[in-house]
Amino acid sequence: MRDGEAKGNNPTLWEKFLADLDEKLQLGLLDRLRRTKAYHFESDTLILEAGSPEDEAYLKKPATFTQLELLAQDSTKVREVRLRSSES
Repeated sequence: MRDGEAKGNNPTLWEKFLADLDEKLQLGLLDRLRRTKAYHFESDTLILEAGSPEDEAYLKKPATFTQLELLAQDSTKVREVRLRSSES
C-alpha cells in the first residue's frame, strides 16, 4: 500500500484532505490519517477506521477530534466525522 493510500470510496477527496492537512502543517493528524485502515464518505459524513489502537486513541482525544472534524469540514465539506473502532 502506498503512503497515504487507504481503502475508501473517494480517493480523490481523501487525497485532497491529506494534501490540505500537509499544507496547513497538521503533521500529527496527517501522519495518523496516512495510516488509516479505511475511510468512507457517506453523504455529509466522513467515517474513519484508524490504522492502530494507538492512532485510534490519539484521534479520540477531545481536542484532537475537534481539530480533525473542523479541518475535515473545511477541506471536504462534510458535516461530521465518525471514528469506527477497529475492534468492530
